[in-house]
Amino acid sequence: MCVGPTLVELLGDLHRASHGSLALVSGRSIDSLDRLFSPFRGVAVGLHGLEVRRDPDEPPGRPPADPVPAPLREAIEGIAARHGATLVEDKGAAIAVHHRLPAPAMQALRQALREACERLAPRWTVMRGRRVLEVKPGDATKALGVDTLMAEAPFLGSMPIAFGDDVTDLDMFEAIRRHAGTSVSVGLRIAGSGDLQLDTPDESLALLRELRDALEAGADSLRIGEVLRARTHA
Repeated sequence: MCVGPTLVELLGDLHRASHGSLALVSGRSIDSLDRLFSPFRGVAVGLHGLEVRRDPDEPPGRPPADPVPAPLREAIEGIAARHGATLVEDKGAAIAVHHRLPAPAMQALRQALREACERLAPRWTVMRGRRVLEVKPGDATKALGVDTLMAEAPFLGSMPIAFGDDVTDLDMFEAIRRHAGTSVSVGLRIAGSGDLQLDTPDESLALLRELRDALEAGADSLRIGEVLRARTHA
C-alpha cells in the first residue's frame, strides 16, 4: 500500500476542519497506519476493531483480545507454505496471509484456513480481502470500531462519512448507515455497495477536497449533505 503526500495533507486539513472528527479505520495495526500516513497521526481503529486510539497523542487502547493460538499459528504457516502464499503477517491478535493466487488456488487456500480454524480455534474466522486472507476473531469487525467511536465525543451525534474500497469495508458501511451516515465505495471491487459510488482514487481526493473546503467555510450537516448529493448526481 502506498499513501501519497496529497492524501496525507488532506487528512491533516480535514482533521483540523472537523475539530478532530476524523478517524482511520483499518485491518492494519495502528502502528502500521502511523508509518503509512506519517506525519499525520489521528484517531484510529486498527486490527478490525481490536485496537482503538481515541486521542492522537496517546497509544492505542487494546480491548481484551486473545493472541492467535499457537497451534493455529503453526497450522497457518504450514498451509500458507503449501499453497504458495507470499507472506504470513503476524499482527499479534490476527494473522494476514498475503497471496497473488488465481481464484481457484485462492479458494483452496481459504478453505484450508477455514478448516484449520474450525479444528483448532472455532471462535476464529477467515475474511477475504484484496490479495489477502485475514484470520481473526469472529467478533472483530470494522463495524465494532465505528460503533465505539460514534458513542463518544467528538463523533457522538455527528453524521459520519466513510470511504472504502474492499470487501473488508462492507461491515463498516453497515455501521455507518445505522448511524445515519453516508458510505462511499471506491473502485470496481465493491461497486454499488455504498450510498455513493466513485470510480477512482482521484475522485476520492476530489470529494475530500470539497468536504474540506465546505468544513473550512463553516458548513453544517445540511451543506455537507448537499456536497454529497451533488457528487451523486454529477
